[in-house]
Amino acid sequence: MKPKLLKIYVNPAHSFSSRYERVPFFYNEWHYHPEIELVYIEKGTGTQFIGNDIDHFNADDMVLVGSNLPHLWKCDAAYFKKDSQLWAESNVLHFLPDIFGDKFMHLPENKLILDLLEKAKHGIKISGETKDIVFKQLQKLQIAKGGERLLILLEILYILSTSTDLQLITINNMQHPSTAKEGERMNAVFQYLVANFNKNITLEDIAAQANLSPNAFCRFFKVRTKKTFSQFLMEMRVSHACKLLTETEKSISIIYSECGFNNSSHFNRYFKQINGITPLEYRKKHWNM
Repeated sequence: MKPKLLKIYVNPAHSFSSRYERVPFFYNEWHYHPEIELVYIEKGTGTQFIGNDIDHFNADDMVLVGSNLPHLWKCDAAYFKKDSQLWAESNVLHFLPDIFGDKFMHLPENKLILDLLEKAKHGIKISGETKDIVFKQLQKLQIAKGGERLLILLEILYILSTSTDLQLITINNMQHPSTAKEGERMNAVFQYLVANFNKNITLEDIAAQANLSPNAFCRFFKVRTKKTFSQFLMEMRVSHACKLLTETEKSISIIYSECGFNNSSHFNRYFKQINGITPLEYRKKHWNM
């Protein structure tokens, strides 16, 4: 695998990138870039990695990803089938943190925007009315020209900086890999987990993906993600269970089996530990929304 520092293309006539994408599946390798990324998913479902957080993404999700924060949107397996008729669609905005210049950004009036960009290093989920307003601004950017583009970008940042519809995605901000080899290893681990999280994964299995001994892998993974591998795997399994609980009518006994848990007590314990409520309570809460 290649190093995952992603080069964002920017039209030479523009200072930042704003585009609508319609692709068979989203770029599915763990990567990072110096540009801050605002993404609104119009169509698509799958697994989302942002820093050390794992979650499912769906249509109508909006996320702000800070500079050099590793991330990955892996579409569900159905998108990769040879005869798939599915499409993944998104509105994506990329801009460098210093796009307006250091002096401008440090004006007293821009303090909230500076605070927003700092919080974005943890990843930010955007919801509610704010999401709807910002999406309309992203659409306007598709046809805007000249200085209007900068005004719309600044308005988006102001809207986000004054909103209460924001939720930090990670607690510990996880920065980009320090070496190309480190990035290759993490990408190999994440790709393997997406494909096999519901199976019995031994420490030897996952360590082999990173070409490390089990002990070395445990140290490597903990340093990079601020989590143990077993904790990360359980969070991934519970995240998939949340998706099945809200989007299907499958019984809880079928769901825990499909997510890689051996028994209901094991599943219930970890689910409540992560979400604060039982699987049944989680289903009732989301079905009644």
